[in-house]
Amino acid sequence: MTLLSRSATGAPRRRGVTLAAVLAVGGLAAGCSGDDDSGPDLPVVDVGGDLVGTCLDFPDDTGTDVGSLPSVDCAEEHTHQVIAVVESEAETYPGTAQLEAEAQTACIAEFEGFVGINPFDSELFTVWLVPTLASWDRADDREIICMVGNHNGAPLVGSVRDAAR
Repeated sequence: MTLLSRSATGAPRRRGVTLAAVLAVGGLAAGCSGDDDSGPDLPVVDVGGDLVGTCLDFPDDTGTDVGSLPSVDCAEEHTHQVIAVVESEAETYPGTAQLEAEAQTACIAEFEGFVGINPFDSELFTVWLVPTLASWDRADDREIICMVGNHNGAPLVGSVRDAAR
């Protein structure tokens, strides 16, 4: 899957641990490869499961291929929380740019229902994972995974569900 970060207005945002340096230059081109390389012995949630509400803590050495997500208890510090998983509406692989546009629209639409505040008024920002051509073709991957992170770069503690912040 490709991980792209945008604020509610579409502007790239700096965020998080590993992602900060890459996002500062406009986005992280990560791929959902189905690899089991999930980093240093962290519990993981397989991409494609029922992830809504799952808290994630991306380690500093997160690579470009994302085959699983490092889940943590929401009571612990974490970098992101999954707010929605939506299916792409495309019949055939539309390319990264089209998937990014679809993800931005979908994730912004899902934001207020999960967080409880309009994304344009929130201190949180949206980030998403979209399928790569390889995951689309080999794994029938059509899922866009919408997540939020803390706009000021501080770790999240607790769930942001209905936090209205």
